[in-house]
Amino acid sequence: MSRLSFILFAGVATLGLFVIGFTLGYRAEIGRITAQGEAGLELSVDRLTNQLDRYRYLPSVLARNTEFRDLLTAPHPARIAQLNRRLERIADTSGALDIYVMDADGLTVATSNHALERSFLGRNFSWRPYFKQAMLGRLASYHAVGTTSRARGFYFAHPIRGSDFAPIGVIVVKVDLERIERAWRGDRDTVFFTDGKGVVFLSNRDVLVLRRTGPPPSVTGADSLQYAGIEPLPLPISPDRNLFGQQVWTYSGDGFVPARAIDLSRRMEVIGFDAHILADESPARAQAMLWGALSGAFGGVLSLIGAVVFQRRQALAAQLVAEEQAKIELEGKVARRTADLSKANERLKAEVQEREAAEKSLRQVQDELVQAGKLTALGQMSAGISHELNQPLTAIQTLAENASILSERGETEQVRQNISRISQIAGRMGRIIKNLRTFARKEGEPVEDVDLIEVIADTLALAEGRFHKEQVTLHWTPPEHAVFVRGGPVRLQQVVMNLITNALDAMEGLKPGPVLELAVSAQADRVHLDVRDHGPGLSEPDRIFDPFYSTKPVSGGMGLGLSISYGIVQSFGGRISGRNHEGGGAVLTVDLTRSNRREAAA
Repeated sequence: MSRLSFILFAGVATLGLFVIGFTLGYRAEIGRITAQGEAGLELSVDRLTNQLDRYRYLPSVLARNTEFRDLLTAPHPARIAQLNRRLERIADTSGALDIYVMDADGLTVATSNHALERSFLGRNFSWRPYFKQAMLGRLASYHAVGTTSRARGFYFAHPIRGSDFAPIGVIVVKVDLERIERAWRGDRDTVFFTDGKGVVFLSNRDVLVLRRTGPPPSVTGADSLQYAGIEPLPLPISPDRNLFGQQVWTYSGDGFVPARAIDLSRRMEVIGFDAHILADESPARAQAMLWGALSGAFGGVLSLIGAVVFQRRQALAAQLVAEEQAKIELEGKVARRTADLSKANERLKAEVQEREAAEKSLRQVQDELVQAGKLTALGQMSAGISHELNQPLTAIQTLAENASILSERGETEQVRQNISRISQIAGRMGRIIKNLRTFARKEGEPVEDVDLIEVIADTLALAEGRFHKEQVTLHWTPPEHAVFVRGGPVRLQQVVMNLITNALDAMEGLKPGPVLELAVSAQADRVHLDVRDHGPGLSEPDRIFDPFYSTKPVSGGMGLGLSISYGIVQSFGGRISGRNHEGGGAVLTVDLTRSNRREAAA
């Protein structure tokens, strides 16, 4: 092979390796970007669904209030003013943009924005589709740009029924979509949601809002005002090509939107939106160039090795010719030349062995890189699970180490207690996994026999960090025996945690420190749990379990904790009540049904 032929062969081989490395790197990175985009899309869909679910059933709850029915049947200026202020407080607490009440003709008679320039009072919205659907007796939802506020919103409407259960009006909750968007604008990936007409109604990029992905939407009747007269312009995004099974789009507009991105979408049947995410494709090109460069460099190294071998072979051939000529000219130098040739052969053999060892080392490094990639992927998969189970595992390790020390001391009773605690923590880890699964599937726990003392102990363990931080003095002497009641362990623990948290909130800022008292008393068929704080007491004891009632500032909560606890205790067949203690502070009492297992426990 001539030198020119060898150079051409080496160049073609290096270029081929570059193309192969570029293609493999591009495919691998596109797969990673797609998987990451799918995860981001799933997160965005869940986040929007959860935020809208906060308001979905708020109008149905408010519609049961007899004050709104009385307003529609007998409107009075004083009653209207009172309900305007009440709706204003509910809107501020829940975060809704507007809450308003319409009569059977669609005329707004009460609204939370009564004091604003964009007030809905006296305005008629009977042409809105959500009003017509609600007057048919069902919960309605709709999205539109407000003709008065010019703000994009998602509407939930529910009928207000009269004494004969026939709809006499409608109550509407408008969700501020711009407020939802503000929390998303820092996200790396571009996310947008299109409605059934192909119009972008919600996005974390302002430049995409109210742009259409298809032909101009056909609107008639009430739908003609869905976008408040705004004509959606076409979205400056066009399909480029199909890359490894994924559609790549090209963006030609302004804003923080990638110029080339992978478009991933998902249908949201509940609200009628299509969720989209544009995953930036540029990292795939950069990664592909890196892979191509590494492959090309590897090909260059191989070509260099080949060039060295080729040059040495050429030199060896020239040396053989010179030796042959020297043999003819001088017979005496044959032995020396033969020895030189033998040494050269040995050097060539050693170099070949070195090259073979280098190739073996390269293959080993490649295998280690593949294994490292597998371990990295495994670490990413286990990160979410380790976050939830790290603390119980740390506790198990500490208890196991203590048990070893106690065993050396001969304190067998303490060792048994540690082993029992390890078993309880393992059970708790199982409950953590069960709780995660239960939350995902929205399942409920059956009512069963539950050890109230164990529930209180687990709850105090969860609150131990706050006790230490706020220097809380706890007065709690658990009974010698287990006290079994009817309930669900997870939901009952939620009730106890709510009561303890409310007690600590009521004593926030007290000097020298908060004092919390817990007491359990058992009767023939009932068990009472008393939680007492030493705070200012209850100003309205009869209202503490009402939904949205709270003495905390707006940022402190929506006032639903005790209301939820009230419902949970009722589902167990129990009662919960509150009163002021004669020595100061408040006492919340949970009355539960005692289990038939009390004899076995005793």
